[in-house]
Amino acid sequence: MKKIISSAVTALLLPAVANAEWTKSYVIEWNEPAMYFGGVDGSITNPGKDCPKGVNPELDWIKVLTNAGYSEEEAKWIRNPANPTRSPVHGQNQVAFRGKDRANVYVHPESYPDPGLYPMEGQVAEGLNLDGDDSTGLTSPAGKKGIDNVFYETLGCWKSYRGPERLSSGALQFNDAMRNGAWTTVVVVHGRGKDPLNDNNVEVGFYLSDDDMVKGGNGEIAPDYTFVVKPDAKYEAIFKAKTENGVIKTKKPSEQVMLRDPGYTRDLELLDAQLELVMNEDGTLRGYVGGYRPWMKVYQGWVDARGPVIEALTWVELPAVYYALKRTADYKPKGAKGPNTHISYALRIDAIPAYVMSPDAHNQVAKIKSYKALVDEPPQVARATRFRVIDGLVPLPDKSLKYGPDVDVFASRKTN
Repeated sequence: MKKIISSAVTALLLPAVANAEWTKSYVIEWNEPAMYFGGVDGSITNPGKDCPKGVNPELDWIKVLTNAGYSEEEAKWIRNPANPTRSPVHGQNQVAFRGKDRANVYVHPESYPDPGLYPMEGQVAEGLNLDGDDSTGLTSPAGKKGIDNVFYETLGCWKSYRGPERLSSGALQFNDAMRNGAWTTVVVVHGRGKDPLNDNNVEVGFYLSDDDMVKGGNGEIAPDYTFVVKPDAKYEAIFKAKTENGVIKTKKPSEQVMLRDPGYTRDLELLDAQLELVMNEDGTLRGYVGGYRPWMKVYQGWVDARGPVIEALTWVELPAVYYALKRTADYKPKGAKGPNTHISYALRIDAIPAYVMSPDAHNQVAKIKSYKALVDEPPQVARATRFRVIDGLVPLPDKSLKYGPDVDVFASRKTN
């Protein structure tokens, strides 16, 4: 049960100042891919400094299907709401079969020519300098050089990702889910120096909690509530860091971490992960966690979210996303051969003060440790509703798929 811990109790729980140790804890109230918005008047679709062409326009599905070899009559029937195999929730499965020899383009994207995806063409990006090279990458809004965020450069003009902070459709969808109880992530920062703002020996831990956030009367997440750590075999990340003038920076990249992704992929797996977080005077925490994430899993997440629905709502053909990520991927694990398998990425987070308790709820977490050893069951599926998806498609209510490369498009047409 949640409760607010008084300042007096907090003083008892925290290590004494004489020990030259300190702890600050938070709950993430908003997180989204770090996508700098260079649009005008808040318009997501119109051209801007980031996207001179704007976003990819809404698809002309009749043209898409006829270009793939369907007759115009077939294409119109596939898209017709009267078609009984077209679900108002899951779309029309037949649109998947537009690759060479009627291959499913979601699982065989290279059977289909690259439809093209508008790239981000600006020179400003949010994120981190992952490779330490100021001569590569873009420039941050504050003027820092060498920002590595190729994920943004690749997908920043996709309607789902583009928009002012907290206003892109993807950020709104997933943060609403998180804030309504889909998952909760807490952050604990512990240092061993006398000055929390300048400490060379700091650790940062990211953990899951089963406790839901609480909203105030204004609809915003309320600070200073209590959250109990939920040990998880997957979603936990620990960083070695330092603070400089109130900014937490990693000393050395973490080889691999896993956070909860605010997106369809769910797993935010990062190699050579780093962070840069500002401890603000008002007690909030804001900044970035970044690294290199496997791009194929990102693409698969969109496919698993129901290909026909994603394409219709976000105005891109998913093979375009596949080709773009594959083309721009800028990293692979050390020693690996072949093409790049990962893409530089940054997650922007906003966190507010909170009280974080140990898994048994007996003590406030004061130091950073791993709780994975306490997990005696497989990693839990994140709390969210998932449809049964097969190759990007959802079976019809009668549990049949009624689609395929050889299906008679008109077989389901009703006769008068």
